[in-house]
Amino acid sequence: MMYFMKLPVILLFSTLSLLCAREITFSEIKQSALDHSQRLTLRFIDVKIEEARLDSIYSTLYPQLSLGYSGEYNHNLDPSVSGSISVGDATINSTVPYEHSVSLRLNYELYHFGTTMKQIEVGEKEIAVKRLEQCSEEVKLYRELLEHYSRAQKAQSEKSFKSRMLTLRQELYNLKQRLHAAGKESRVSVGDEAIRLIDLERDIERSTMEFEENIIALSQKSHIDLSSTDTQLLPLEVNSATPADFSFFHTPQARSYEEKIAQKQSEISMLNHSQLPVISLYSSYYLYGSDQDNFSRGFEDIRANSWNAGVSLRWALFEGFKYNSESERLKLELSRIREESELAKREFDYETRTRHEKLNRLSMLTKNETEALNETASKLTMTQRLRVQGEADAVSEVSVKLESLERELTLESEKIQHAYEAEALKLQHRGVDQCRK
Repeated sequence: MMYFMKLPVILLFSTLSLLCAREITFSEIKQSALDHSQRLTLRFIDVKIEEARLDSIYSTLYPQLSLGYSGEYNHNLDPSVSGSISVGDATINSTVPYEHSVSLRLNYELYHFGTTMKQIEVGEKEIAVKRLEQCSEEVKLYRELLEHYSRAQKAQSEKSFKSRMLTLRQELYNLKQRLHAAGKESRVSVGDEAIRLIDLERDIERSTMEFEENIIALSQKSHIDLSSTDTQLLPLEVNSATPADFSFFHTPQARSYEEKIAQKQSEISMLNHSQLPVISLYSSYYLYGSDQDNFSRGFEDIRANSWNAGVSLRWALFEGFKYNSESERLKLELSRIREESELAKREFDYETRTRHEKLNRLSMLTKNETEALNETASKLTMTQRLRVQGEADAVSEVSVKLESLERELTLESEKIQHAYEAEALKLQHRGVDQCRK
């Protein structure tokens, strides 16, 4: 009995906490998550990394200028040899012990059949892909927030209604106890009512736990400090209208696949061009100094020695079938991206159709439940009138009140689900132009 006496006190504290609750909207949570999400920050950094990498590729369009110095000691073991002799790539030095040289070398790739421009094109596509992935991450974050927000709303609504039902169940239990004492109600009926009270209390605890879990998740993702004891989630403000001509190809995911396909095609073209010759311009300016006895005097003796300029051609004729393997790999990767894109489109179309059907069914269910709730309200009014006239008892009145609350809870849950499906459909049809720049 003491257990049931505590129930009104629990209900009182629940009511007071709702009156003092901090109200928050889904839009506020979304905006805070957008401003503080580390996941989005990481995606933004990925874009900057690819932009820096593209700048590095652009540097290959400019001439390469290098400065070199060497100072060495040479000990000739064969007195009959003087000067320098070249044998292949090896140079046998002169008889002068101390030698110094400074060289300034310029190298410029004149023509490589567009390979460098293809590299730039691939880099630009990669930046576009990273930006679209950032947009997709934003939509993914919003969906996670919406899921937790909807679950928390349902749990909060269920806790509120079932707390009110708990009071009526307590009243009904007391009525049946008095009727049992008067011999008008069986002990089994009173026991069943006690079990319903316990089940209802258990449902309230489950709703409380579900609400707390989702509030914690919303706090973590939005970076807003939300309390599970004084937070009131306001209804979703949803405009379910979506553009009639909106399709999968308007989404960030589809645009990302388009960029990846174009990027892979550029990689294939770049690989083909890499098999053609590279024509380069080179020029060098040399300074040389030497001394027979002293290292430092050899350095002081450095003078202009010679310069040269020329054009070179480099053509890789055979690389151990590397080209064939790379070509096959790139073609397979292109085929895989196309298959992924087709799969994503089918899933998008299926999900869109499913959500539209859910919205239609929920609209019909809401309409039917509203009509049933109106009938229950009329039934309650009639029962109260009959009780005043002595033709109905208190048990019947409380039972009708419980039925009315159960229907209200069902209607509220259907409204929350309808708002969730509408907002989820809106997020699914979110275009690239709606993402943060």
